[in-house]
Formats: sequence, structure tokens, C-alpha cells
Amino acid sequence: MKKNLAYMTVILLAAGLFTTTLRAQDIHYYMTEHELPNLVNCLPAPPDTVGEAFTHDIMRYMWGKAQRLDPGRLAQAKRDAIWDLDTVRVIYSEPFGYEVDPVKTPEIYRLFVNGVSTIEQIRFRPKAHYFRMRPYARFHESSIFPQDDAWLATEGSYPSGHTIRAWSAALILAEVNPAAAEALFHRAVESGESRVIAGCHWQSDVDASASAACIGYAVLHANAEYQAQAEKAREEFRRISGIPSLKAEFVCDFADWTPADEEVTGSTQGFAIHDKYAFVLHDKGRICIFDMKKKKMAANFMLEGNTSHCNNACFGVEKASRRSQFPLLYIASCGGENCCYVTDVTLKGSRIVQKIFYTGTDYAGTIDWCLDAENGFIYTYGGRNGDYKLLKKFRLPKLSDSDANGEVHLTDADVLDVTRLDKGINIWQGSIVRGRYAYLPDGYPPYEGFLHLVDLDGKRITVSRNVTDMADEPEGICLADGYAYVVFHTSGEPRHSKLWRFSLQQ
Repeated sequence: MKKNLAYMTVILLAAGLFTTTLRAQDIHYYMTEHELPNLVNCLPAPPDTVGEAFTHDIMRYMWGKAQRLDPGRLAQAKRDAIWDLDTVRVIYSEPFGYEVDPVKTPEIYRLFVNGVSTIEQIRFRPKAHYFRMRPYARFHESSIFPQDDAWLATEGSYPSGHTIRAWSAALILAEVNPAAAEALFHRAVESGESRVIAGCHWQSDVDASASAACIGYAVLHANAEYQAQAEKAREEFRRISGIPSLKAEFVCDFADWTPADEEVTGSTQGFAIHDKYAFVLHDKGRICIFDMKKKKMAANFMLEGNTSHCNNACFGVEKASRRSQFPLLYIASCGGENCCYVTDVTLKGSRIVQKIFYTGTDYAGTIDWCLDAENGFIYTYGGRNGDYKLLKKFRLPKLSDSDANGEVHLTDADVLDVTRLDKGINIWQGSIVRGRYAYLPDGYPPYEGFLHLVDLDGKRITVSRNVTDMADEPEGICLADGYAYVVFHTSGEPRHSKLWRFSLQQ
């Protein structure tokens, strides 16, 4: 369904092929005009015709006139001035990323049309109360729509109805698709600027309109009927976008499967599943292996040659030999040598068969390692806590790629792709990649915890599933049987590694 909607919008509107199909009787208002706040009582009055604020309005009016010299920007201002919701929903479908359409996305369409129509009623009382003269009229000039100047002058300019519509559209659609929020709000800002360029509104009209939309949206958000429709719209979006529901289900506390006389040390860290076995790694190199079918511990030992943090673990496809019990297990040290320990593990012990290092740039401090095993890629993952995060993609080395020391040293020249996330992730924990998506647990108490789904093609977080209610710290992650399994660390109690799974079904 995703298309080049910007191109479509220009062609449809410019060619006159876009027709209004929405009728007044098709709109359902969640609230009446008088159930919405009276902006006269909560927004400042527009600036007087003297003073610094009005001087700024004049300067912005002159700026707008200069923008008309740009044919592309002038055309956009004219498109933004079309006053019907069908045009608005086509325009905002582009930053939303999907068509808002009565046939293809009826629940999103219904939320959009009824929600925007409800919020935009908030403009009536302040327009009538202040009846502010429009810029083109004050300067005895024409707007970019001289044929409409006479009737436009019969309605006050404060606030801007078009801008309220734009911000209402952005707020409602961002609630459905949070990953598109930045693009939607950027477009709303442009829509407001279009009204200044048109000469129909002062900058202070536009500024007040953004606040007006937020006020209306906040009040509307408490309406039960709106909330019910919003949930239908979000569910529809999950279906059309292929985004998993991430519905949570508690699996077990591994302490219940661990004999009382077994020693378990080190905080819970990496986690992996192969066949019926679950592998729980602990700080300083302990590994506990559980039989998921028999619900009992199958092995418990210290990894040979690995006393690292063991922050993450992923199974690959290659085996160390034909006699190997499991595929190679890739364990992120996250400190120490800051490498990936490629490990041949059995129920009786382990041995390191390769070390992978990255000697490139951009990371601050430790890095993690994770795999897209099915497609043959390995990723470094890190950044700066509370700041940017980077995922760098490399071809997954084979054992035969090792040097004489059993090592592989990746450099910037080996990087195939980079995904930079400047915000949205606080603390990186475990990680795994499958195809275009990375699954990234984040956080630790007392901070909020999340399971992020990152679109590596779109370079953005698609979903952030709050996992704070699990109470413990999210750590390692693996994908199996249609679920994302995440192990949680209980502070001070290494035996209590708690396993949750999150549905990957839509």
C-alpha cells in the first residue's frame, strides 16, 4: 500500500482529477462546538497594531510575499489552501506513509475525518470575537487568491482554520503511526507557513492555531467514543503495516526449573533458543541451559575463556564441525575485549573457535553484537547512553575467514549499512535482527523499559512496546516460533531469570 504519495497528490490536485466525495452528512462529530474549550478564555488575544509582536507579524508577512517568488512553494501554498477534508487527507497521507482512504483504510479514515472535523470547530468563537483583519486587507493588497479576497475578509483571521486542520490531522495520524510523527508535524508547520505566504494570515494567527489544535485534541482524547475509534484505527494500521502486536505472555521463572543445589552467579544477560533448549547467559561467563519441553535444567557451567559481561547471544547457522551439537553461538562481550566470542557450545562445555573485532569509528565505549543469521549478517550495536544509537551491518564471517590467531577484524571498509537512531532508545540491552527489522530491548529500573522494533530500511523505530510493568530489567532476546522471547534480570537474584514472550503476529 505504501506509494509515492507526494507525487500522486501533486498530479491529482494539479490535474483537477481529485474530486470531493465527502459530504456533510458523512461527518460524525464526537463533541459539539460548545463542548470544546472557548479559546477566548485560554489563548492570548492577537497582537495589537503596535508593539514588537505586531512588528514580527509584519516582517513575516513580508517574508511570505518573498516566498511567492519560488514557484514550487507558491504551488504548495495554493494546494494547502484547498478547503475540503478529502484534499487534506490526501496531502497528509504522504507523511503518514499510507493512504487514508474510505475503502482501503476505513477505520483510519473515519477517525481522521470525524476527529479533524470535531477539533476544527474550536476556531469559530475566537474568529467571531476578535474579527481580526487579514494581512492582505490591512495593506490594501491582494492575497494569492484575489478572486476570494472579498469573502475572506468577512471572516476574522485569528486563529487560522487551515492551520488548526493541519495540526489536528498531524496529531490524530501520529497517534495511529507514531513513527511518522516527525514527518507529520513538519508538514503541519509547512501548512501554517503556507497561510502566511498566501497573505491570508498573520504569523501570530498560525502560532495560536497550533496551540488551539492541541487544546482541542487533548479534550477530544478524553472522549470514550473517540478512544474506541482510535483503537480500531490502530488495529487497522497494525494489519496494513505488518507490524506485530507484541502481545505479552509470561513463560517462566527459570528459578523454578533450577535445582536448589545448583550454583547460579552473575546477573542475567544474553539469551538464545535452539530447538528445545534455552540458553541463559550470566555476567562473568556462566551459562545455564534449560530443556523447555521437560521444564528442567539441562546444564550449568562456566564458559571456557569467556569471563565477559555476555550481554547478548545469538545462534548462527554454521557449526564448528559435523560433530557439533549446536550451531555456533555468538556471544557479545560488551566490555573487556569488546569482541564477539564465536563459541562451540554443548551440554557439557564450550570452547571459543573465533573472535570477531570491530576497529572502526563512531561508537562511544562498549559495543554489542547480534545476528541476522538467516540472511548471513552480523551487526554491531551501541552508541552513547541516553543519546544516539548505531547499528552497523557486516557480512557474517565464516570460521575459514579467521587469521592465524583465530580472529576476524572488521573495519569501516566492511560496513554494508548503518542505521542511526538519534533518540528513542536509552540503554541498549540485547538485540537481534531478522530481515529489515531489529528487535531491541531497552532500559532498566527505575527507568522505563521498552521492546523496540526498528525498521532498518526506513531507519526509524516503528514500535516501542512498554515493558515496564514486567518490573525487572529486559536483557537478552531471541526469535522463535512466532514470538520474540525476552529474558528479564531480577536485581540481586541471578537464579530468577524471568522469561516473557511477545507475539510477532499482527
